[in-house]
Amino acid sequence: MPIYKNFDKKILVKSMREDISQIRDVEELEYYKNYIFYINFNDLEISVREHVWSHGDKLYKLAQTYFGNRDFFWLIGLLNNKPTDAHYTYGDIVFIPTDFMAFYRSVVK
Repeated sequence: MPIYKNFDKKILVKSMREDISQIRDVEELEYYKNYIFYINFNDLEISVREHVWSHGDKLYKLAQTYFGNRDFFWLIGLLNNKPTDAHYTYGDIVFIPTDFMAFYRSVVK
């Protein structure tokens, strides 16, 4: 289950912010509050495997290949401090946790 289901929801009302007044017929926006990870990866003892970023790679594909679940793509991005596919270039070394559930538990407390 994605962790964002547990995030606080906020509502931005048109009178609070001029930016949404430019969007036609929008009176309010509902959004999830940002989640801040309070973690120092240097303190974690996790084993990783290396993957070389190549043509056709996507974070969700790597998560499916290595974890068996594409929903945990964000763990790879978080560990590498590169949250989206656009942050990677061909030849980059991508670190992938071998025990992703232990890594997940250490990240989401």
